[in-house]
Amino acid sequence: MNHTLVIVKGDLYGSVVESVAFQYILCDVISYDQYLYDLTNSEDGNTRIDNLLEMHKKFHHYRSVYIISDSINEGFELTAFFSDLGTKRIIVITHDSRHYDLYKKLGAKYVIVSKPEDFIYTLLGHVKER
Repeated sequence: MNHTLVIVKGDLYGSVVESVAFQYILCDVISYDQYLYDLTNSEDGNTRIDNLLEMHKKFHHYRSVYIISDSINEGFELTAFFSDLGTKRIIVITHDSRHYDLYKKLGAKYVIVSKPEDFIYTLLGHVKER
């Protein structure tokens, strides 16, 4: 069982999955869209409490979570969710440095600010599970 999860929002998903750096790290990669679907798979699109409980069961064993999002709102939501879940190490990768302090207050252990064109995924290869 992997103890590292990478959750990606937007066009970055394909790049992360294909990234050479992730071939050397045992991790699970999911898209934010899949996370959101699992959370709201009711007919009316609203979050059901049993879905939220299932999400807690599904994700509670991850010790490290990398959040790579091209959307501030989803980045905040994911950081708060995994912080409430008790995830030991939350790493947020964002291109917006203005929200660094807020990510830290929400529970991120590391906030990596990177320009969208930077090849940030090589950096992830150096952050090993401890």
